[in-house]
Amino acid sequence: MKNITVKIEDKAELVGFLRTIGTACRFITVNTETVLVQPQGKPTGRKIPSPKTGNPINEKVANPYFGTVKIARRNGFVNADFVTAVEKRYAELNEIPVEDVTYTPGKTWYQHCHDENEKPLCLCEHQKDPSRKYLQMFPLRNLGETTYWLNGEQLTKDQVNDMYDNWVTEDENPEWKPRCIVLAIDSIRAITFRKVNLLNDTFSRIASTMAKYKQTRVSTRPRMVAAEAAMEQ
Repeated sequence: MKNITVKIEDKAELVGFLRTIGTACRFITVNTETVLVQPQGKPTGRKIPSPKTGNPINEKVANPYFGTVKIARRNGFVNADFVTAVEKRYAELNEIPVEDVTYTPGKTWYQHCHDENEKPLCLCEHQKDPSRKYLQMFPLRNLGETTYWLNGEQLTKDQVNDMYDNWVTEDENPEWKPRCIVLAIDSIRAITFRKVNLLNDTFSRIASTMAKYKQTRVSTRPRMVAAEAAMEQ
């Protein structure tokens, strides 16, 4: 099957579909709406009288961009072998044999769901709240224009630059690590899986499920939940 698109009415259906695609690497395109992670305010370094007690307190300036929603479309992969990619890239950069490199992933706030063979899926869940589901993907590039919205108004280019310069802390990624992001299911508005090839040993298990999704469109429109959507920077 090639160029599969899937129509989903709610996030539970999307979660179910992510389980059916198994662990094979897939090329995907996603449309997302995510609330940017940023503080509500920050200290100025000055002391001011407390309006309640009159005692000196730290002055804070409010973040004018708090609550900004990022609307983006990008492509990438799911179910890529992160550990193998890290080891190969590190070996290349340091000009050493890949068999001499061993990488052990650190702890994360999320955990992978697993298939019946205990292999990790691209579907993830929050460590402390398994009901909160996520999609792990390895982005390649943005497609089209990425826009930013606050209270129904689109931010200007200067405002976006100011927000990123002063309020948004972007993750620093070492050169030897592939970029990896985890998207809340609630933030995904559309998703397309391409070049889906079913392996012989999994065909009988998921072929019937895949058939009902063939050549239909994906559209997920659950109400955005800030706590879940705010995993994107």
